[in-house]
Amino acid sequence: MAKHNSSWTLRINHERCTECRMCYLVCRELDINAVYVALDPLHRIEIDTDSCTYPGCTACLAYCPAEGSIIEAESGRSMVPPPAGAHRWWLKQTTDL
Repeated sequence: MAKHNSSWTLRINHERCTECRMCYLVCRELDINAVYVALDPLHRIEIDTDSCTYPGCTACLAYCPAEGSIIEAESGRSMVPPPAGAHRWWLKQTTDL
């Protein structure tokens, strides 16, 4: 999948993340591979901002069970649960077809 053109990126809020790895699994399943397990520190989940296609893909937001664990890096806005409109880019694309 190609790199997105948006300047918006996601990051993990480790104070809220339960390390369940649902975001990791769904990202791998979609073959985006932006969510990974960092070897240091503590084998925690991280997001590779160069590989992440947000806002083009928001699957990790839908699968994450831990409120406030994924945030927009630039704004600090919590994205879990996904705020209203987080998935609207996709709805607009399908109605334009």
